[in-house]
Amino acid sequence: MSSKTWSEITLTEGEVHRHRIGPLTIFLRKLLNEIWVASSRDEKRKGEPDNLPDKPEWVRMALPGEFRVIRLAPVLPDRPVVIDTEHAYRFMSQTRTKVYSRIPAFVRITPASREDLIIAEIPSVVLSETWFGIFTEGELSYSLSSTARRILTDDLLEPYLVVCPMEIRNNSSDELKFEKVCLRADRLSIYAKDNALWADETVITYNGMDSETHMEMKGVVPGEAAGASLVSRPRSPVKRSMGLKTFKLLRDFHIPGF
Repeated sequence: MSSKTWSEITLTEGEVHRHRIGPLTIFLRKLLNEIWVASSRDEKRKGEPDNLPDKPEWVRMALPGEFRVIRLAPVLPDRPVVIDTEHAYRFMSQTRTKVYSRIPAFVRITPASREDLIIAEIPSVVLSETWFGIFTEGELSYSLSSTARRILTDDLLEPYLVVCPMEIRNNSSDELKFEKVCLRADRLSIYAKDNALWADETVITYNGMDSETHMEMKGVVPGEAAGASLVSRPRSPVKRSMGLKTFKLLRDFHIPGF
């Protein structure tokens, strides 16, 4: 991981430590066996951390022992993420393509020696909530404001954004038309290379309106990030699933605002 963005921090008793991750500044304080956490956000993406607010909203976590070294690690959101494709996609039968989405990481705070003790998880960017599906069937999800891209260039890589490659395959005999795709981000690992974060590739196979859609997480470093190292395992380690609603098809019933 980038030594500047994602790192282990040694706390001094009673002092406030500031650390910036994209638009998020995290404030940490150790007091005996307690770790105090607060945060703020601004419009900047890099540079010096923000100043401690006049009235910080501290969250105090008492731990089973004293820990001085704290680890900040990226994790993907704990709900599905609904990604806009910017324009309606139309896939002819037996067509496949790859797209890339950038999902803001959550910051998981743990003692460096006890990663099972989760002190806090703070989103680097606050994502809007949405409902993916219809009134009678669906999932509470996050909505991503940035769109999926066909081409990814180096200038789009940021240390707080996880690049999620998706290969979409239309194996049906019909044309596939959709405008949103639902990515089960909680099933993805995160890898780090240089100053960028990558998720393993997801393969989504559409088999027709009346058939199940298959979603497979490959569980390996994507080819675009060869040589990257694993920094975060999936929240829900399921590599393959079927029958989950994945696309918002153009003929689906539309709920305004969703």
